[in-house]
Amino acid sequence: MQLFSHTSKLQARWVTTRAQVLLPPHIASCINSNRNRNSSSLPSSSISQLLHAQVQPVSCCSGSRRWQHSVAAAAVEAAEAAEEAAAGGAAAAVEGEQQLAGDWTVLNFYHLVDIADPEEMLARHKAFIASNGLDSICGRIYISAQGINCQGGGLREHAEAYVAWVAAQPEFSGLFHTLWPTAGPAFPKLRLKYKPNLISLAGGMAAIPCTDPAMRATPLQPQQWREKLDAADAVNAAVAAGAEVPGKRVVVMDLRNDYEWDAGHFDWAPRPDEEVFAETPGVGEDSVPTPLKGTDPENTEVMMYCTGGIRCDVYSALLRQKGFKNLYTLHGGIQHYLKEEGSEHWQGSLFVFDGRMAVNPALDGKLQEGEGLPAAVPCSMCGEAPAALPHVNCANIDCNELFIACNACKTKFHGCCCEACQSAPRLLRPIKINGGNYGAWGNYADRDSLSPVIATGRSHEGRVARRARRREAQQAKREEIMEQRKELRAAIRAAVRAAEEADAAQTAAAEAAKQPAVA
Repeated sequence: MQLFSHTSKLQARWVTTRAQVLLPPHIASCINSNRNRNSSSLPSSSISQLLHAQVQPVSCCSGSRRWQHSVAAAAVEAAEAAEEAAAGGAAAAVEGEQQLAGDWTVLNFYHLVDIADPEEMLARHKAFIASNGLDSICGRIYISAQGINCQGGGLREHAEAYVAWVAAQPEFSGLFHTLWPTAGPAFPKLRLKYKPNLISLAGGMAAIPCTDPAMRATPLQPQQWREKLDAADAVNAAVAAGAEVPGKRVVVMDLRNDYEWDAGHFDWAPRPDEEVFAETPGVGEDSVPTPLKGTDPENTEVMMYCTGGIRCDVYSALLRQKGFKNLYTLHGGIQHYLKEEGSEHWQGSLFVFDGRMAVNPALDGKLQEGEGLPAAVPCSMCGEAPAALPHVNCANIDCNELFIACNACKTKFHGCCCEACQSAPRLLRPIKINGGNYGAWGNYADRDSLSPVIATGRSHEGRVARRARRREAQQAKREEIMEQRKELRAAIRAAVRAAEEADAAQTAAAEAAKQPAVA
């Protein structure tokens, strides 16, 4: 037997390989309406039947590295959408709504500055939050020797008190921050800690002079960014048509993960070749991102953007070291632009790293039940229907692929990214047709009873070895892409030469035909 849980806000049910059974109210309420990530888990008796699956090797076809599993018995296609949950589940959902009462917000800011003692700074932040009872503050707040990076939130009064205190610290004078309303808590817990690198980048941040404003790109206000994109429209359209355009070439570069680009992006920004920003050529690498290859560093205007701005500020300092002169970033990032200028030059919606997963260009933070936001690309599974945001993780825990699809494909494949994942043995999480983050295993089933399944297929390979293997795979992927491009360029050159030779032969034949015949 396999377990699928097809859920919406007020719905949950078991979907087995051969039958449908309505979830008991106490289990439905545990899965669907408890807003606390550390809530009670499913009773062990409810999942005892899941532990008899026989494990065999099979490959997931989603394209990324995967653990390989399947069950001996073939699964029959799961049943259609669930019926309404029992009254107990609905009551629990109402209770969950009551827990969300209050004015909630998402707080984002960063500040690149030299900090002499990051551990002491960390202690000050922890003491302020604890002594002032700001217990609703959650999210990721990282402090390093090069500054601070916050993607957090909480009750508005708590968030405003915290950011006001941060801005009052001498180290963070002139701090820019954004506050966005949300329907409830956007993060499950607080991670306030020291982190050597505020962002993940090959080679780290220590050797990048990002705390020196003179080394960073010129920040453009949203209106200036829009005006520069207006100019880029004319220049890039002419270049694309093969015309010679005087002045500097304009490159618009997206410094986010590729799946963020799929959700939405600016005009003229190509999809990043790197799956995640951490794969972008970093310190100690001679290469530059694909959009900049073959460009003249002194005569190319580079417009960089990301969600909030920190990745651009850090990376622009690295590009400055590589000789690029005309660097521009979007002050406040995409969120600030959409708030000030709307969606002009913007395609799709905005991916965000919190419980919302995606927001519309109006950034009101509100997503109605069952309502999907438009993406900038079609469904990744059928390739035809418009994809519906937010992204979802594959319901197979051993795959966990973050993918984008239309609602029909999400339902057809039961929340999995491909057919192979539907027959995996560890489909114990709720299927999130409408997106959202997964919590810990304990949210869905008893850990003791699940341990045999969770441990099945788990590698004993060390973390350092896994990371080294991933880096090798990423480098191999880059080299493969570059080789394919070389082959494509060679094929194009050969085709051009063949066409020129054919034209020359045709011209020669025409000239010969004009010559009078010799008697």
